[in-house]
Amino acid sequence: MDASAGSDLIRWVLKDTPDMPILMTSREAENSSVAEELGVAFINKGSPTLLHEVRQFLKDSLGFGDFLFRMPDGEIVARAGDLRSLLGALESVPDESIIYHACRNDFSMWLMARTEFELAKALRPRRPNEFESTDELRAYLLKSLRDYRNRTRAGLVEEFFSDTFEADGVFTRIGTGSLGGKGRGLAFMNSLVGEYRIEHRFPGVRIQVPPTTVIATDVFDRFMHENDLEVLALSDDDDATIREAFLRASLPDEIVKELRTFIERVEYPLAVRSSSLLEDSSYQPFAGIYQTYMLPNNAPDLECRLEELCSAIRLVYASTYCADSKSYIDSTPNRLEDEKMAVVVQQVTGRIHGDYLYPDAAGVARSYDYYPVKDLEPEDGVASAVLGMGRMVTDGGRCIRFSPAAPGKLFQFSSTEAYIENSQREFYALDLKAPPPVTTPDAGPDSNLALLDMETAMEHDTLAPVGSVYSAENDRIYDGVHRPGVKMVTMAGFLSGDRFPLPDILRFLLDVGRAGLSTHIEIEFAVALHESREQPHEFAFLQIRPLVFDVAVEDLELSEIDADDTICISERTLGHGSIAGIRDIVVVKPDAFDRSKTAEIATEIGVINAALKKEARPYLLIGPGRWGSADHWLGIPVSWAQISGARCIIEDEVEGITIEPSQGTHFFQNITSFGIGYFTMHSAGAFAKLDHDWLASQKPAFESEHVSHIRLPSELDILVNSRTGLGAIMKPGRSVVAPEE
Repeated sequence: MDASAGSDLIRWVLKDTPDMPILMTSREAENSSVAEELGVAFINKGSPTLLHEVRQFLKDSLGFGDFLFRMPDGEIVARAGDLRSLLGALESVPDESIIYHACRNDFSMWLMARTEFELAKALRPRRPNEFESTDELRAYLLKSLRDYRNRTRAGLVEEFFSDTFEADGVFTRIGTGSLGGKGRGLAFMNSLVGEYRIEHRFPGVRIQVPPTTVIATDVFDRFMHENDLEVLALSDDDDATIREAFLRASLPDEIVKELRTFIERVEYPLAVRSSSLLEDSSYQPFAGIYQTYMLPNNAPDLECRLEELCSAIRLVYASTYCADSKSYIDSTPNRLEDEKMAVVVQQVTGRIHGDYLYPDAAGVARSYDYYPVKDLEPEDGVASAVLGMGRMVTDGGRCIRFSPAAPGKLFQFSSTEAYIENSQREFYALDLKAPPPVTTPDAGPDSNLALLDMETAMEHDTLAPVGSVYSAENDRIYDGVHRPGVKMVTMAGFLSGDRFPLPDILRFLLDVGRAGLSTHIEIEFAVALHESREQPHEFAFLQIRPLVFDVAVEDLELSEIDADDTICISERTLGHGSIAGIRDIVVVKPDAFDRSKTAEIATEIGVINAALKKEARPYLLIGPGRWGSADHWLGIPVSWAQISGARCIIEDEVEGITIEPSQGTHFFQNITSFGIGYFTMHSAGAFAKLDHDWLASQKPAFESEHVSHIRLPSELDILVNSRTGLGAIMKPGRSVVAPEE
């Protein structure tokens, strides 16, 4: 151990980059003098106002607050909150202030913090000594800022101004705080679309981020403080109580004024979505934890539409403190106090058909496939697509799973029987006549989503590009929908590229996004087809997030294990290394399993989960079908809060039905981000076994109608090889031993 390692690192960084802002934190007060000597900021870790001091450092030194024009002695001579006011201040501040900030690269840093990436990168390499005079430097800065603002605004996050806001503008922000995780991702993709001219790369297709306005986190902070909601939010009150209190609270007056301008000019349906600080982070993405509300935005009264929007924002804020959210955060190293919520207000992508709006296709694509099929590599990626709203995918419903690198290989459809069993037969659409969920919040955020059938899709003429027909006469599947027979969604016209080049677009965008984020990614998308040649088809980015998985590899040959010593062994697993500390098993009783009662089973599991979490006892969870599926016929529709104490999960087979693993769902993303062991028995190949007889022979410590809780005398030995996908769960007293070198 080297006690001076921190200060040595600071010296090394400052030698290379003298203007780098650095914060030293320590519990040893004497280190403040070391920080002063080095010329860097210092905060005592034991300070009762630690978070406030860190926040102040971010605002003052990293550009996240207003730009404060200072003189060399620290005197503030001007303040700027956006590009327009920055231009105004640059015209009049003293020469000494411009030199002071230019030498420290403060202009570049402040612009970067506001996602003005291109301009920040252009300014950063320039130094004051390159200019003959301060007037020349001032003129250069003014010209750079003006030229940038006058160029096309594609790729920028613009401040919301009532006098200049346009309904078809790409990306605006209300407030000065963070955009949150979802907002950051959308801003990043928006910048790539603008910088690399991606929007027209594919003839006849416009690739874009839908018109988006983000209400930044500083509005959330003010809302919480001005309505005195902090104590209630952190309490153990139930979700209904928290939602009611947030709905009674008031948004800041000037924010309501700006939202009134917004709603006056926007006539399309809106998705009001969460975008918290922790959401879509590079280590734990919080996928699907917070709420989204769909608003038809079609009431004739402006004040009614404004109140619906304000209520949706307040309910998204409230979802920060609901039971599922608290349970998830409790499972992470984060504190609920750390979380802040921005809100994304976005145009709903799709076409209107009578009383309904929905996209022609939507789904999720990942640059890494956890379950690659034969002749494909994990890096070839995987996508799941549906007709209608993408909620069918993210909630674990029936969808078409394919690799953008080989869209013709649909191994989930190995036979006509498999087509009939696994193909999508219904789809989600926004019901434009239904009351928005914010007017009856107890109905749930999805209350105005309608579940429609294939006959309705035929009436709307939306099935033809994505549909096929099963002909019972010759037991064959035919692309298109004009033959008589059973209509089903197969994405035929999209996968072939005849109607829309979806695989080519996804493959290209996954490569771009992966290069941009320097890690594997997941995107959510929607497609709207247009018959008019003057209007291109739309491909809309709805979200981008990093994939989180541990690349650590245990050098273990699990295939050499005696299967009789195992509770479970599979060659289709996720996780990494050893999972310790499990002495409890929660298992759905096979002889009591009923696919019509999976909601009741989820409730029973939630009761056991709560008791085990209270005792701080992690457990192994075993049950049939997809965990967390919204389709209760495909598995058990548990929420995260109902299984948050599980450290290892097994998806068992369901007799008489083949169910693909749960890729693409928010639930699955959260499972993998926590490094929870994940064993799949269905589609697991020859090397798979789950010892039901051993489980049935164990005396339960507790059992309900459908679920048993087994308490073991010793810990289970659980190991997963993330390189090969092999995993084993040993019986108590049996262990896996790594081979000697």
